[in-house]
Amino acid sequence: MNIIKKSKKQLRKISMADEVSFVEGQAEDAQGIVQLIQKLESETTSIEFDDAISKSSLEQIGENLNLIQQSPLNFLLIAKLGETPIGIVTLIETDEVKHRAELGVGVLKDYWHNGIGTMLVDEALYWAKQFSWLEQVWLAVLDNNQYAIQIYQNLGFQTKTPPTMDGQGRQIIKMELSLT
Repeated sequence: MNIIKKSKKQLRKISMADEVSFVEGQAEDAQGIVQLIQKLESETTSIEFDDAISKSSLEQIGENLNLIQQSPLNFLLIAKLGETPIGIVTLIETDEVKHRAELGVGVLKDYWHNGIGTMLVDEALYWAKQFSWLEQVWLAVLDNNQYAIQIYQNLGFQTKTPPTMDGQGRQIIKMELSLT
């Protein structure tokens, strides 16, 4: 896979011996995941992570990663360039009775528009359909993020309700995908 790195002056290809790999997050990935999340939060306002992450120790995060791996309702996958995390996707159970999970995805800005986000979401959905107890996946996306909305629609997500306003005055679209 060719990865394009964007700089302010020009686009350039990254010369790499390792390709982008996709791995389930493990305890030893805790520090890399925290650093990835911090960078994602500094690059865009369209991603929000649970504040508990910044308040947790690396040991606690590692324990949570191990629990996620054992869960039939939660999933976390990391995209890595070599050993460096550059993207993440999560499925976090939000309604145990209905087996619903929220999908969240983020890719570092330098790697946007290279298919990494689409691959992360596709892999999460494959896991959800083949290995989980989930019946539905949902997500919230800013209405001006047409690129992401198109990706989600291409993967089968549908908008079920009109857009709503979030606490920052932004229009949010909620999309759903039935797995049954």
